[in-house]
Amino acid sequence: MEIDERVARRYAETDEDERLWIPGIGDLVRLRTWDIFERFLPAGCAIADIGGGPGTHAAYLASCGHQVALFDPIDRHVHAARSRSAAQPDAAFNALLADARQVPLSDDSVDVALLMGPLYHLVDASQRLLALQEAARIIRPGGHILAEVITRHAWVIEATVRDMLSEPGIWEDFVRNLTTGLSQDPNQTPDGGFFAYFHRIDELEAELEAAGFADISLIAVEGFGRILGDLATRMSDPAPLLRSLRLCETERSMLGVSAHIIGWARKP
Repeated sequence: MEIDERVARRYAETDEDERLWIPGIGDLVRLRTWDIFERFLPAGCAIADIGGGPGTHAAYLASCGHQVALFDPIDRHVHAARSRSAAQPDAAFNALLADARQVPLSDDSVDVALLMGPLYHLVDASQRLLALQEAARIIRPGGHILAEVITRHAWVIEATVRDMLSEPGIWEDFVRNLTTGLSQDPNQTPDGGFFAYFHRIDELEAELEAAGFADISLIAVEGFGRILGDLATRMSDPAPLLRSLRLCETERSMLGVSAHIIGWARKP
């Protein structure tokens, strides 16, 4: 299956690995994600990291003792992931070129599937369903999925925090975001532009249910931490902030303030 050309152009020009290491917000996203992994994933499980990019999460999970196979449709991501794996020979992982809708694994072959990117780059609901059904196919009965999405109001909050409300076109962007879920005009997405779908909270639950998953929990990644003006300073000693964010991570009334939420669900 072919990847959307707008998504391919984005990652031809953008260093996806850098995003998770930006002081402050990158550190928060990375460390919160790993905190969720540590608490939700069974020890020593077989994981398919679908759309795993250049391997930041795969490398971490392999170092924690999991058996990890990464799949991504972008050549440069797969090469970067293989280099990262080679740099930690005692905790290596596999990295293959593959699309989330067609993963080269047999049925019932992994304990956990991670989809930490495909659901927001597959802007059509039918294609997201294909990716979730493919994940369900490869997960063993009783296994789990961790599927991440971007929330519907993420850009409204981000642009406001960054004092961008007087920039040309920003209000038109908000109208499109909130009415269609699309981050960019599909007919005018610039090279390097972030073309994605922003989910409503109930949409993620509905999509997981439609793909056959059960016992769904929604978990905020950044939570309210993303709007703190002194975030970079706080992340110099992240433990207190991470602890407070855990207290609110599943509170439904607060999920929408987080730019990313993760759906944790079980394959019956």
